[in-house]
Amino acid sequence: MKRLFLQIFAWLAILLGVGLMLQPTVSRYLTEQKSTKTVQKFVQAAEAAAPAAPETSAAEPARAYPELYDAFLAYNQQLFAQGQSGLKDPFAYETPAFDLTGYGLPDDVIAALWIPRLDLELPVYLGANAANMARGGALLGQTSMPLGGENTNTVIAAHRGYYGAEMLRNVQQIQIGDKITLTTPWDTLVYRVCELKIIQPDDINAVLIQPGRDLLTLTTCHPYTQNTQRYLVIAERDPDAEAATHAADLAECDETWDAAPRQVTVEADGTSALEEVTPESITPLPHEGGGENAGGAYSNWMIWLENNALWAGCLLIAAVIGCMLIWRRHRKD
Repeated sequence: MKRLFLQIFAWLAILLGVGLMLQPTVSRYLTEQKSTKTVQKFVQAAEAAAPAAPETSAAEPARAYPELYDAFLAYNQQLFAQGQSGLKDPFAYETPAFDLTGYGLPDDVIAALWIPRLDLELPVYLGANAANMARGGALLGQTSMPLGGENTNTVIAAHRGYYGAEMLRNVQQIQIGDKITLTTPWDTLVYRVCELKIIQPDDINAVLIQPGRDLLTLTTCHPYTQNTQRYLVIAERDPDAEAATHAADLAECDETWDAAPRQVTVEADGTSALEEVTPESITPLPHEGGGENAGGAYSNWMIWLENNALWAGCLLIAAVIGCMLIWRRHRKD
């Protein structure tokens, strides 16, 4: 009986080792598939809702979800006119300005964010609450709806890695001049990165609308292990740019890659200074998530597995086989 028990334990340990080796790949695949399906569902719904083209070129083109578009447009104009007065504290970010379920949009997704430099596509939800942040990018409350246009700043937050998904884990690789695309039910908006910043978490001024400009701002936690600051990627609308295929965007990134440290403006206590941030890919250890929330700590563990699971699984299997051989030799003796 003892021998049978040990054999069962050994085989379970070996299976655990194999599972350890496969887990990061499977988890990453499932996460990416879920995100991809959500984006595809959003795009298909937007295309289905798009009305037929007008018979004459002089006629104004009809839009998908016209009531929502008009509501978004009025909201953006009011937001700028009132100086974003509702943005009094970071908690205002969590409250969505609209309930999309009444407009027929699936899964409360309002846009698809494509960042070629990171080879990353995320669904974008309204309101930066915990549920939305866990699923993809989240558009901060009291910031511009994703229509583009003068006097707008659409601010999207995403985790710097979460439950096996990379999200903005390697945001430090984004460089000045990079393309970022935001696809909405009405248009595909192309932006170019113009500034990189590191700010304090409660610095509301950094995400305000800048008069006369058409901006998209990405925000995530920084530095990766402490998350005591926020890393901003500020991009401005490129009126001459057209949406390209993902393959073309990735090829552009390969051609323009700059391995030099990023020059990032750090703002704190009313002062600003330049800081160099290296663009190397991050490979943290499990204990480096100690200062984060549970999701962030789990993410660090997943990323450590991604980089070390093969060795960890092999070591576990080798240890079990070694113990079995020693035990058998001991029995013979």
